[in-house]
Amino acid sequence: MTYPYVNDNGKRRANHKEWDEIRAELSQLKVKLQLTDDEFRLLSPYDNWREIQNNIYKNFCKITHYNKLPIIWQSFKNEFYFIDKLADPYEHLNGLIDDNEKIWFIVSYAYDSKLWFYEGKMSVIQKVLDEISFYPTECYFVSKKYQWLIVINHAYTLIGTGDMVEPLKNLSKNLNGDL
Repeated sequence: MTYPYVNDNGKRRANHKEWDEIRAELSQLKVKLQLTDDEFRLLSPYDNWREIQNNIYKNFCKITHYNKLPIIWQSFKNEFYFIDKLADPYEHLNGLIDDNEKIWFIVSYAYDSKLWFYEGKMSVIQKVLDEISFYPTECYFVSKKYQWLIVINHAYTLIGTGDMVEPLKNLSKNLNGDL
């Protein structure tokens, strides 16, 4: 497998042609980590992922052209906050997201590509993220009640909206205090 993009932490970002292999790796990790469907699962077409996607756009995004959905993190309709220049934004997620809450975990391999929907708790998703040999172009973490959304984009910027604005501001203050 060829990975043309490698970040500072050695994680690789796959290119378009490898997306099936990436989904296969996530499935293999699920087996390797002995995760049940209750802990981590890819949503099937029967789970109505399209309704989840529509709810995300309805709750968090400004839509100007209904024939093409915008990139979620570039079209927030409400206040958002971001932290950039983090060595590994993924390591801060456990402190932001309540592990008792099942969330939507959504991955994308390119800006306007299909979104793949998973469900799980943050500690389990974190285990998967710690094991994968790549980072998707974009990862979304969404409250199943649509109260908040966090994205880590292709530039490894941590962005939050909804009820995640204040926690991200607090995280930023804590990180700046550590400098």
